[in-house]
Amino acid sequence: MLINGIVSQSIDATDRGLAYGDGLFSTIKIEHGELIDWSLHLQRLKDGAARLFFPEVDWDLLQTEVFNTAQLVAEHAHHVLKVMLTRGSGGRGYSAAGCEQTVRVISLSAFPEQYLDWQKNGIAIVQCQSQLGRNKQLAGLKSLARLEQVLIKQELLKLKAVEGLVCDEFGHVVEACSANVFIYLAGQWITPILNYSGVAGVMRARILQLATIKVVEREITLADINQATCLCLTNALMGVVAVKQYQDKHYSAEQLKPVTELQTLLKQGS
Repeated sequence: MLINGIVSQSIDATDRGLAYGDGLFSTIKIEHGELIDWSLHLQRLKDGAARLFFPEVDWDLLQTEVFNTAQLVAEHAHHVLKVMLTRGSGGRGYSAAGCEQTVRVISLSAFPEQYLDWQKNGIAIVQCQSQLGRNKQLAGLKSLARLEQVLIKQELLKLKAVEGLVCDEFGHVVEACSANVFIYLAGQWITPILNYSGVAGVMRARILQLATIKVVEREITLADINQATCLCLTNALMGVVAVKQYQDKHYSAEQLKPVTELQTLLKQGS
């Protein structure tokens, strides 16, 4: 683990990332030392730092550290690199006055091998009872404050489910615990608009940039989910994963064809 470029396992106990979740993170897939979609991860970090009014970040230095760290696992087919940025130490209480240097934390971890099976065979998901609050100021950010997701994960563990859809307090589907969601409805791909909550994922961004398909961003209801031909989950590590079962509803191979086509388009980069 690197902390501000130094190999260490320790962070200052007064760091605001620890005290308040005052920071951002991004989790990047590595393939034989290559950072997948790094430019999208970097841009999201930059956008988040600007929205949270962080002190100036040396982005070139961060990129150099990230690239060098990725090369440490170049012999692995798949690995994971995590970047965390915190506001650092300083200020009194919630005030950020005196915080002059962000803290960079870069770490490596093993790739979740189950994602390879998920991509090939799909997964069964549930509908979570946990809800996401609405906060327009933080919508889309991948901040360090993840207590909602911690509680959602606890619910999933109790249900012995690997993933689940999560709604906001008004009943609109926002995302899954650790992924964005896309539904195929009336011949059209649709994904929840993230104006009030949710994380703007990197794989979601890639799909929205595809030139060969048009994706509509709008509010999605549970009625839409039940009427959809199929649905899939996405994040930077799992890629695109078909949902083969939602609650008691099963999807046939024929119904899941749009997901397979989407996976192919992403592999082709079109």
